[in-house]
Amino acid sequence: MVFIARGIIWYGLYLFLILLPLGTALVSNPDRAAPSFLTSLGIAAGFIGFALMALEFSLISRIESAAEPFGEDSLQLFHNIMGVTALAFILAHPTLLILSEYPANCWLNPFSACANTATITAALSVYVLILLIVTSMFRKQLRIRYELWYIAHGVFALFVVFAALVHIFILGRFTSTPIMQVVWILYAALVLVLISWHKIYTPILNWRKKWRIVENKAERGDARTLAVEPIGHKGFEFLPGQFAWLKTGRTPFGIGQHPISISSSSENPPKGRISFTIKDLGDWSGQEVPSLNPGDTLWLDGPHGVFSIDRLQAMGYVLVAGGVGITPLYAICQTMADREDVRPVVLFYGGRNLESLTFREELEALKERMSLDVIHVLSAPGDEWTGERGYVNAEMMKRYLPKQYHRFKFLICGPKPLMDSMDEALPDLGVPRESVLTERFDMG
Repeated sequence: MVFIARGIIWYGLYLFLILLPLGTALVSNPDRAAPSFLTSLGIAAGFIGFALMALEFSLISRIESAAEPFGEDSLQLFHNIMGVTALAFILAHPTLLILSEYPANCWLNPFSACANTATITAALSVYVLILLIVTSMFRKQLRIRYELWYIAHGVFALFVVFAALVHIFILGRFTSTPIMQVVWILYAALVLVLISWHKIYTPILNWRKKWRIVENKAERGDARTLAVEPIGHKGFEFLPGQFAWLKTGRTPFGIGQHPISISSSSENPPKGRISFTIKDLGDWSGQEVPSLNPGDTLWLDGPHGVFSIDRLQAMGYVLVAGGVGITPLYAICQTMADREDVRPVVLFYGGRNLESLTFREELEALKERMSLDVIHVLSAPGDEWTGERGYVNAEMMKRYLPKQYHRFKFLICGPKPLMDSMDEALPDLGVPRESVLTERFDMG
């Protein structure tokens, strides 16, 4: 109930801040001659689009109480949806104004003779926002390095918000009253505070909390496990299934932070030691991670996330993993074994072949310490394979689930195809949405 109350408070505030500029504009200057209907609609779309863009910073600022009610997975998805929604409103803004007989060339072409500072900043804001959305949605297809995209994403977002603010203040129509000036200054301050929280305050907190790599171990499935321990501090407590942001380098400031699931047990880690398992999926994971040596410094920001059995109590669990999505589920199984938890667990683990299954032997060993049933599902096995082939689906799951599975909770982690297939399979099995927790390891 506490988490639900927090969710209502945070997202009630979110909705209020979206509508605040529009509502204030409508009541702050009633004596001004009313524009046409299309013009009013275009201005309203611009207000809402701008507010959505400004509040996007709140969704990525890692404020724990904001993410807690819904989880990082849902929050990231909401961030993506709101970005596209903001683009739709912002595109509607000039479109409706042009339909209201505003000169299209002056609005769309920042280099036209009739363009001025107000129209130039508006046009550039729209074009940069389109570039931001496209590079975010198709980063992998465009083969943009994560670090380069991370920098560009932040720079583009800042440019869009502050160019839009310049546009609004230059036009002056809705900044001529003190109350509207306060509203726009509030939004500018909000963006600066959120950025400062994420980029300055949090790294400062982590400055004294160095971590040292004690092992860099190769795993099956083109993955590596980094075991780290705290230097001069106690580390942090975490729930099984949570993740942290990892950063290499001399300081916790700057670019290059990566969200990685914790793959070790949360029960009594020796010397505060924890482990992260990282699959080779790009430049950082495939080149820098293998080059890290024991003794190297690592910076952690965590723990984060609500993907944990400790947040979803049940008489038993069904875990579904694809690829390196096994990482948080392996941490959950280790923790249950260390706690001597006797509740039954059924794990469906999909991969290409046996060599791609990270922690295959470790999971087999855990069967001796807990009530664990592991079903490997291979999409491209050899001829000698006698187990399940293809992909995890509802029909396959029915063959292994116990009769009381409706009372179990389901935790799913993997790539988009697996998550999408589970969106179809679980309703077919009669599993209610409130019994399911998900985490996409390729959210970015």
